[in-house]
Amino acid sequence: MSYRRFPHLLVVLYVLFTAGCGSSPTSAPVQTATGIGTSAAIGAPTPARAPGSARATAPGEIYDGPPALAIAPVVDGRASASPEVSAWWIQKLMADDLDRTDLFAGVIALEHVSEAHEGGLLVQPALTGLTWTRPDQRSGTIAMRIRASDTETGRVRLDRVYTASCSNCKVAPGQPAVAGPLAVLMQDVAKDLR
Repeated sequence: MSYRRFPHLLVVLYVLFTAGCGSSPTSAPVQTATGIGTSAAIGAPTPARAPGSARATAPGEIYDGPPALAIAPVVDGRASASPEVSAWWIQKLMADDLDRTDLFAGVIALEHVSEAHEGGLLVQPALTGLTWTRPDQRSGTIAMRIRASDTETGRVRLDRVYTASCSNCKVAPGQPAVAGPLAVLMQDVAKDLR
């Protein structure tokens, strides 16, 4: 057999050799801090956990931190939809507000409600009312129905209509006027999702 006829054979042999030599089946545990005054060994057996407190993510791995949250696109359920308010902006502002909290590992803004995602909780927002009380649109009232359900079981954890208003709302540069009353509304939503 000539290596000139099968040059890829050398590459395959090299990969097999280095893969077999690169790991040790009995590596020493590494200590890591896990909380106040405690530590755990990585590679050591993990203590038993209460049912439902941990979730297996891959063989041999367990994640017991906060879940990720997915937000479906905002449905505009008003009788007369106003073109100056973009449902995309509302979804983006909601995702940003919830991402700033410590409630979730991450917030995923979905393009459509049936999109596959890794969120443990799915929020489906529907705009039910929006009024402006001043001509410059710096004061307004917003109403939204927020429905949150567990992704795996489908159990509804939250289904409520929220209303919020603000007078002379402070809106960051580049954000739409709806950001003011929506920020007030999201404070109540975050409390209920806690």
